[in-house]
Amino acid sequence: MLVAKSLACCVLALTLSISHASSANAEAKGDSAVTTPTPTTPLLSARRFPGALQATASDPELVASLDQYLNKVVGTTCALVELDGRVIFSHKETEALQPASTLKLATALAALDILGPDSTFTTRFVANKVLKNGVIDGDLYVVGGGDPLLATSGYKTVFEDPDQFYEDFTTLADTLAQAGVKQISGGIVGDDSRYDATRWVASWPTRYQIGGTVAPLSALLVNDGSTGYSDTPSDPTTNRKAGDPTLLFAQTLRTVLNARGIKVAGGASTGKAPTDGKEIASFDSVPMSKVLSEMLTDSDNTTAELVTKEIGYQAKGQGTTTAGVDAIRESLTRQGFDLTGFVMLDGSGLDPGDRMACTLGLALVSALSKYPDDLAALPVGGRTGTLRKRMLATASTGRVRAKTGTLNSVNALSGFADTPQGNVLTFSFVHNGTDSRTTVVADGFTDRLMAYAKGIKVSSLGPLPVK
Repeated sequence: MLVAKSLACCVLALTLSISHASSANAEAKGDSAVTTPTPTTPLLSARRFPGALQATASDPELVASLDQYLNKVVGTTCALVELDGRVIFSHKETEALQPASTLKLATALAALDILGPDSTFTTRFVANKVLKNGVIDGDLYVVGGGDPLLATSGYKTVFEDPDQFYEDFTTLADTLAQAGVKQISGGIVGDDSRYDATRWVASWPTRYQIGGTVAPLSALLVNDGSTGYSDTPSDPTTNRKAGDPTLLFAQTLRTVLNARGIKVAGGASTGKAPTDGKEIASFDSVPMSKVLSEMLTDSDNTTAELVTKEIGYQAKGQGTTTAGVDAIRESLTRQGFDLTGFVMLDGSGLDPGDRMACTLGLALVSALSKYPDDLAALPVGGRTGTLRKRMLATASTGRVRAKTGTLNSVNALSGFADTPQGNVLTFSFVHNGTDSRTTVVADGFTDRLMAYAKGIKVSSLGPLPVK
């Protein structure tokens, strides 16, 4: 009934518009002959409203399919599907559930707002005295700027995604050679005082501290703070665990510098750089948009958490998770998002207490469209990032681009579905529960989106060419 009324209103408006235009045209031209094209499609034909025509037949089919599917899912779900801003399907869309890593969409949009897409993390090299004849007299202090992406070639072998982006640690070391440093009479001192010393969010399960789920958080980090690489950074190893990230950075830098011919006489330690120290060199990370692309593609928890602390540092003057989360909420409010039911306790979505509704998930991923580089970083089903091993040989293969969220009892997706019929659906889906199909629950949801809209393509339903 609603569609019929909408069609009637549109037809009436179109009729009045055409009538007015015809009268005005005749008055302007007087009695001169006017040749006007003859419409092939009648004025009141449903062809003049192809989207509504398609929706009338296709929406109920999709709703029935998704309802039937969700009724068989064990646990709690919320779901929301839109086409060009029009809601096609909704299921408990305002119920706030644990979002897992789809929360990173909030972190990304706040970072782009507060820090800016072109901002960088800067690592500084400082000494008590100026460089003289290529020699640093005393210790070299390395002041961390929060860069989460530095890694050595040996560590790269542990990446689950072989295409995961990282910054080569040796390029950071080479900035000292480029500055003319040939010898350091003292040692290497790591300074991570930009952020607090809290390595793990207090409310996280302790199991996150093993297995590489997230690194011990530090403003000075290489190889995700893993042991086993400081002496042989180019060699793969299985003898790794979370260590003191700041000390490991200093040790690794000392090894790399000596290997590159810059002699370091002293050892490696941690401490605070002198406030009146002399800057010897600095190293800038890739732009923030690239940092966030890595975070979104591979759902990097460490990147998300260090970006959150940097947001706190820039917006609140405190490099803490709490300050960062507060600033993120303020940014999202300022950007116009409805945060009803939204609970954010970290930047990555690892915290069991995080909550987000599908309405917000869809709004966040829709807003990412303003940033093409980061939008393009969303994983593609069966192709890239955290979806490269999912959606293989299914209807969703290569047609879904979405942020994933996966924990023991959480499977979530927020993104876009490019259907075979030429429609691009925006969707958000969150499942909390212990369904034995795990990630297949979310993937099965997107497979069903691919059936929209069955039948003739919308491009074939428009008005016929005029004669």
